[in-house]
Amino acid sequence: MDKLTERLLGLMQIGARLEAHDGHIWIYSDEGDDDFLENILQEASILLNNKIYGGVLEALDTIDEALRLADKPSLATHYSPEMQFLGEAGVDKSRIGRSGKGGLM
Repeated sequence: MDKLTERLLGLMQIGARLEAHDGHIWIYSDEGDDDFLENILQEASILLNNKIYGGVLEALDTIDEALRLADKPSLATHYSPEMQFLGEAGVDKSRIGRSGKGGLM
């Protein structure tokens, strides 16, 4: 597995995500247990501007720097194969259906 994949999976592990809109990358974090990005930053009194101008790689590097300042491991280190198993490729067709509304169930 390459380092970018590990970093993106590590980002998910700490309850955070990246979204692209308005020509920027935005960092969002859920509030959850102590290992979630929002709580890590608050505990260490680190403020992180969630609007990134330089793309996904800059966002990941910025988060890694905030984690370093909080004395926490990097995103790649947060990746846990036991928690976020990749599984086998393929489609589970039983997970897809049709209804009048559509959308996520």
